[in-house]
Amino acid sequence: MIGYRVALRLTAGLFLIGLSTISSSAAQAEDVTINFLHAQNDRTYGPVIQAFEKANPGIKVREQRVPFDQLNAQVQARIGAGDDSIDLYGVDEPRVPALAMRGLLKDLSSERATVIAKTTPEAVAATSANGKLYALPQWTSTQLLFYNKDLLAKAGIQPPSADPAKRMSWDELLASAQKAQAGGAKYGIGFEQVDRYYQLQPLFESSGAGSGLTGNGLLTPEVNSDKWVKTMTWYGDLYKNGLSPRGVSPEQMSSLFLNGQIAYFVAGPWNFFDFAKAGATLKWSIAPHPYFAGGKPVTPTDSWAVGISPHSKHPNEALKFAMFMTIDDEGALLSTATNPLPPANKVAFEHHVNETMKLGGDSTAPYATLLPYELKNTAVSRPRTIGYVAFEEIMNKAFSDVRNGADAKSTLDRAENQLKAMFGRLK
Repeated sequence: MIGYRVALRLTAGLFLIGLSTISSSAAQAEDVTINFLHAQNDRTYGPVIQAFEKANPGIKVREQRVPFDQLNAQVQARIGAGDDSIDLYGVDEPRVPALAMRGLLKDLSSERATVIAKTTPEAVAATSANGKLYALPQWTSTQLLFYNKDLLAKAGIQPPSADPAKRMSWDELLASAQKAQAGGAKYGIGFEQVDRYYQLQPLFESSGAGSGLTGNGLLTPEVNSDKWVKTMTWYGDLYKNGLSPRGVSPEQMSSLFLNGQIAYFVAGPWNFFDFAKAGATLKWSIAPHPYFAGGKPVTPTDSWAVGISPHSKHPNEALKFAMFMTIDDEGALLSTATNPLPPANKVAFEHHVNETMKLGGDSTAPYATLLPYELKNTAVSRPRTIGYVAFEEIMNKAFSDVRNGADAKSTLDRAENQLKAMFGRLK
């Protein structure tokens, strides 16, 4: 009888130990949810998240989308305060030095060799600061001249050549845009990112005005020179003369072209997806980005990368997802499925070009030669400096003011003084 009781106690003890083990295993098997803050549209990351979660059943990805203009403020306010609710986030590449300096990015140098092998030297440089890797390069970019075939035909205008050697000058384009507007187009020309430095830097580089930053560490502003004022005045006149639309945000500009209101549209290849879906209602194609006669052709480049928050509660899982959607061949390509941006991953880049040139048939066929040409010959990165975040915010405000009627000279003088004061605290 005593033996039976002892055996019963032992059995009960083992049963409780078993329950404890099962409970522990169940806890370990619970899903980890990582939070991804970014400024892309609601369809961009769907395919890559779905593929990642299928391959990693213990990890879930929750997106937190914010407008582009709010992303920097969110990152600084939340991660800067030690908020651990963000695990990884989208990083505009020229902001890497400033974000790294402020301790807002986890050092990813352990992955440097892999990133070097899978991407390009330009991509590695764009995501590094002080010899350390702080983000994983996701995409690169370029800008193209889109045009509405029907609006040009209605005005008796010959479509521009897709040959980079025959790209239009800005003077030629403006004359053609004015003719298109006289022939029935509501607007002759539009820029997609109407008041963003990324979009407008090529104007100043091509005119010989320069990037706007010089000196040691690129912390000496030079945005009120004669050439800067002349180029900014030229830009403001597009809106003053009604050739380009005022009061329209960057997010709304593509819709104007899609709806047949703009004859010429300077924009990025991510628009291919929506424009191709329009079918026969929109007849369009692409040509090389214009330049100023007497200057050099310049196109913008660089794009988004992915960084890990130093306060992430799940840094390993966050890194695994970040590597999948940027460095992994399959994941990098999936990140372009509904957002046709050239991936930084070299293998995915080749697949992307082949697939994207088919997306719009004849409309996108020139992309196969235009993209590689521009990236090799005309692409100019935005300034890599710890002062870039402040520079971009001040200059974007200046662009907005001028396109809405402010005087170019006084606006740029004010921006110059603001930048000097801001940079004085960084030196």
